[in-house]
Amino acid sequence: MEKNLRNTRYLTTLAMFAVIIVVLQVLATFIRFGTFPITLTLVPIIVAGALYGVRCGAAMGTVFGVIVLIMVITGADPSGQAMLGIHPMVTSLTCILKGTACGAAAAAVYKLLSKKHKMAPVFAAAVVCPIVNTGCLYIALILFFETSLAAMFSAFMSVNFLIELVINVLLAPVVFRIVEIRSKNI
Repeated sequence: MEKNLRNTRYLTTLAMFAVIIVVLQVLATFIRFGTFPITLTLVPIIVAGALYGVRCGAAMGTVFGVIVLIMVITGADPSGQAMLGIHPMVTSLTCILKGTACGAAAAAVYKLLSKKHKMAPVFAAAVVCPIVNTGCLYIALILFFETSLAAMFSAFMSVNFLIELVINVLLAPVVFRIVEIRSKNI
């Protein structure tokens, strides 16, 4: 019975993280710098990966990637839709893979550093997550899109990246600590 309760609690928690990711990503379509939405979704991805491991981080990142792709396809993300018009398969794969990679990388960094420190691993994961997310997008732009288009996107993504980095570094450790304390009291 105890194992079933733990599995139910684990699955419920993952479902809640997934719902938070969906809601935050939809809300992010209204918070923009230029044509790029500011991604608020990385914080729950970082926290879920830190609490439940690399597979969970990757799964939550995949949820994020799928939602980004849906926003691109529906036109809620005009920059992504422009990319989709040029290279639909590359854009689709980039949306999903960059999300999966940033979630897995953040969780892996947390796991690697968590044996030595308490909060430093959360800060490190909060830095790694947007670096991998934006880095994968930059790589796709450089490899598959015209240089002028890549330069235009890069100009917006630089400020966008800095905003996301600051949001993650400020919020992820706080949210992680709150969730960690709360989960010990259950």
